[in-house]
Amino acid sequence: MKIMRSLLLLALVSFLVVPSVLADRVPVGMIYDVDGKVEYSKNGKRWKPVRRNKLMFPGSMVRLNNGSKAKFANQATQETTNLLANSEIKITDSGMELVSGELGSTEAAGELLAGLDKKFATTQKYTTVRRSANKSGQELVVNLGNMSLSDDYPMVAWESKGSEYSYRLHVGDTSYDVPATSEKVVLQRIAPFSDRSIKYRVEVLKDGNVLSESKTRRLSWLSGKKLKKFEDDLIAIKQYDTDGFLMAGILTDHKLLVPAMQTYESFFSKNDDDEDINDLRPFIIEVYARLKLESLQEEATKTYQANL
Repeated sequence: MKIMRSLLLLALVSFLVVPSVLADRVPVGMIYDVDGKVEYSKNGKRWKPVRRNKLMFPGSMVRLNNGSKAKFANQATQETTNLLANSEIKITDSGMELVSGELGSTEAAGELLAGLDKKFATTQKYTTVRRSANKSGQELVVNLGNMSLSDDYPMVAWESKGSEYSYRLHVGDTSYDVPATSEKVVLQRIAPFSDRSIKYRVEVLKDGNVLSESKTRRLSWLSGKKLKKFEDDLIAIKQYDTDGFLMAGILTDHKLLVPAMQTYESFFSKNDDDEDINDLRPFIIEVYARLKLESLQEEATKTYQANL
């Protein structure tokens, strides 16, 4: 009995400790503006080409072949170092160290990766499977999230209850009849509104009969200073963002959760074979959670945990 209690205690401690250790695996910088043959390795033995802007984790190596160049943005110092041909660097907890060759000049990087460590820490709280238990009779009730929209991104989203159900979306005093879909997520475009924020809710229907009604949540439409700040943030990262990951982060920061989800999904689809891709998965898990897309959140979380 004592042995059994000890084993159970050990299992519990392992469950509690391991996620916190993994949460410390945060990128310290990014390789970007790659020109020529630039490669990276997690252990200095197996090398792969850098095909896109790549977030770098401590312990990784980067080498540049003859005629190549790239830049390394340091998250801690907010500086960019020019990497030169025929050089090799090692990524450290504080940035990087030169292994061989020479480094180029260093310059200010602005706020390209500012707060990245805090964002990584925030996403970790969404990586535990906690699917809510629906009370009897509540299985068809749609869960909604608060979100922002804009002229360029006017879509709302919620989890589908099945291909046999249609929906009625109420946004303020306006209603939208939304057809049934076999997709996992229901998407609906809505017309712009002038209010600072507005209430919305969703009814689930079958054969024209209302079966359930969601709780009321709120939508905001980006305009004025908030829209200008969003546009300025996009411009600031445009030259660095070759794959959409940074853009998805900006969309999330401004609560434009539907396009953030779509941009992250495209990013993960294109880079699924990347060795470090699982370290970035909590970002899309967070968006699924904030949109109340529990099935997708659970699916992505299980994939994340299975690849730790």
